[in-house]
Amino acid sequence: MLEALRDFWAIIMAFVGLGVWLVKLEAKMGGNSKDIARLEKQIERERLDTREKLEDLTDMMREQNRDIKILLGRGHIQHWDDRTQPPGRAR
Repeated sequence: MLEALRDFWAIIMAFVGLGVWLVKLEAKMGGNSKDIARLEKQIERERLDTREKLEDLTDMMREQNRDIKILLGRGHIQHWDDRTQPPGRAR
């Protein structure tokens, strides 16, 4: 028995090393899987936050456009060019 161990000790140690390496590899894969799941959740949260901010910005711009159209429709804002003069600046 001891003689067989002496003859095959290198092969036995190689298999033990392979087993240890496989266990470490499995642990690393498990950690990476958890990191991937965490990052996917984070990306989803950021995507939803960005969508909400974009919707808020769109609503705000829509409201500003509506206000500008109302003011232009009432005649409160006039655009002057080089041919027209605003009131009070007549020549």
